[in-house]
Amino acid sequence: MDNNNLWQRVLEELRLSVSKPYYQTLFLQTTLISLENNVATVSCTNPYVQGMIENRYYSLLKSILDSQTKNNNSLVFVIKTITKQESKEIGPLFEKEAVRKPVFDTHTGLNPKYTFSSFVVGNSNNFAHAAAQAIIQNPGGAYNPFFIWGGVGVGKTHLMQAIGHAILEKNSDFKVLYTPSENFTNELVQALQDKNISVFKKRYRSIDVFLVDDIQFISGKEYSQEEFFHTFNALYMAGKQIVLTSDRPPSEITKVEERLISRFMGGLTVDIQAPDYETRLAILKAKRLEKNLTIDDAVLDIIAQNISSNTRELEGLLSQLVTQASSSHTELNTDFAKSFFGIQKQKTSKILQPKNVIAAVSRQFQIKTSDLTGVSRRAEFVFPRQIIMYLLRDELKIPLVKIGEMLGGRDHTTIIHGSEKIRQLFNNDASIKQQIMLIKQTLSE
Repeated sequence: MDNNNLWQRVLEELRLSVSKPYYQTLFLQTTLISLENNVATVSCTNPYVQGMIENRYYSLLKSILDSQTKNNNSLVFVIKTITKQESKEIGPLFEKEAVRKPVFDTHTGLNPKYTFSSFVVGNSNNFAHAAAQAIIQNPGGAYNPFFIWGGVGVGKTHLMQAIGHAILEKNSDFKVLYTPSENFTNELVQALQDKNISVFKKRYRSIDVFLVDDIQFISGKEYSQEEFFHTFNALYMAGKQIVLTSDRPPSEITKVEERLISRFMGGLTVDIQAPDYETRLAILKAKRLEKNLTIDDAVLDIIAQNISSNTRELEGLLSQLVTQASSSHTELNTDFAKSFFGIQKQKTSKILQPKNVIAAVSRQFQIKTSDLTGVSRRAEFVFPRQIIMYLLRDELKIPLVKIGEMLGGRDHTTIIHGSEKIRQLFNNDASIKQQIMLIKQTLSE
């Protein structure tokens, strides 16, 4: 069987295990470049896709490939990069770029990129970072479990894996395991099919540091919750460190047993917010150094001022700017960056007053502005009101307390939760994104 046919079989099986949006976004454009000596080299379209597959789907992809080939394989991921001849024409931006083959540790699941040396600390994550340092000094004793929640791309996975790396540096004999919750479920199902559940239990209950990403995905999976409950208890009672991440706080994870929620909340729960301007600029400078890019601080400043959502989007946009400048043989200077953001600035510059935003949302949902700014918690008012929170916070940069005063005297935590919820929906739900874009369009007319 050639590589193309093999990879098509892998993708067909993978499609049954992941949601359609994730499959189309992450896996559809991947290819199997080679399979030699049980090492599969997989091509990805960009760093975002590479990182997501490495961090969240490595175990799943490996298990499917192993099943198809009847071998124990390892996987490395590369990005389609510019050839040597092309790089000479492009100039200094890519002078030191090469095919990236990060070594993914199949024993721990940790990505070598995600360490504290590359983690930028700012106002949005300094408390979570401080708590992580305490855990490193006393695993299993300080803040156990450690529950980190926040929106997409704010650095939850990075911080979690950095904890794992740091603990291993201090305690090389520790068994550290990072796994997305989907992998836990998939491995459990496979163990049941193979009738070796005892091996599964031994694997997960004999570790010293258990790092579980996106725990919200065990929602509605009763048997997975049952097994995770007993695994959690076994590790906790043995004094082992547990770190969990989610896109929402424990109390808002639905279709999960109350006894699990109670345990999630039994240690320390922290949230990581979207980075502020200073943190965004520091992140961009770190990425510039990491990727060996030649870009002026003034250009990074323009990017930091125009992108306020998350770290992942910052990195993606930086790559996009570099690619566009290189492909058009244009110097990546402030003029190019301003031109890149020109349309976006034109659209948002007309959003002048909070009352305009409230009125636009009111028209979109055909709800009175007095209902949206009032104290009522009726279900039909909650979602439009959260869109207002998101727009006032992200577009007008209005302080949380001010937004709360405009919307019926709500406290800042309600504003944070509401705006973060809409930001996640905007990034993951096409219909919601279209709704919000329509509102923005009316505001720019």
